Amino acid sequence: MRRIGHRGAKGHAPDNTIESFEKAQALGCDEVETDVWLTDDGRLLISHDRPRPEHKLTLEEVLDFCRGKMGVNVELKCEMSEKGAQQTGGQVGKLLAERKDPDVYVSSFWWGALEGCRVAGPSARRAFIFADSPDRSSLMESARGMRLWALHPNRTYVTPEMVKAAHATGVKVNVWTVNEPREIALFGEWGVDGIMSDFPERIPKG
Repeated sequence: MRRIGHRGAKGHAPDNTIESFEKAQALGCDEVETDVWLTDDGRLLISHDRPRPEHKLTLEEVLDFCRGKMGVNVELKCEMSEKGAQQTGGQVGKLLAERKDPDVYVSSFWWGALEGCRVAGPSARRAFIFADSPDRSSLMESARGMRLWALHPNRTYVTPEMVKAAHATGVKVNVWTVNEPREIALFGEWGVDGIMSDFPERIPKG
């Protein structure tokens, strides 16, 4: 399983900060998850919620810090706008195509964001995030049609059957946000590929 730090190492340091990413590295994370927004002036800013004036950290700075140290799962964020989601995906896809970072990929709740990324950066790996119980066959059909690399279900909605179906489709499963050791062990038994946690040191590697 891949040890994935949620917003860096959220349980140990302020989330989505270089301090948090440094802590994730110190805790042996294979990768970190972070959140990006496209601002009106074209910047890609790191923040879980819509960026406020005090948010200055850019996606480029996070990728520069993590390059060669850890992978990065870039969650494409947006509010109430399919067009905005697609534009966010497009900007990030363009950036990733230019940078050619080998261990960076995107994820989103927004299909439009994933499609925007695919068009602008066809080689970028993409993952669909969800927090409900979609019809399994329809989900796998969509994953195939979108040529997804992974599915990112909320921990509440993971089942052994889903993991098996995803792997049969050629898609990985990375689960969020799992902090309880017993649950981490259970998902490990089910064969998930990665776990996102606020306390990533609790996730056994390998």
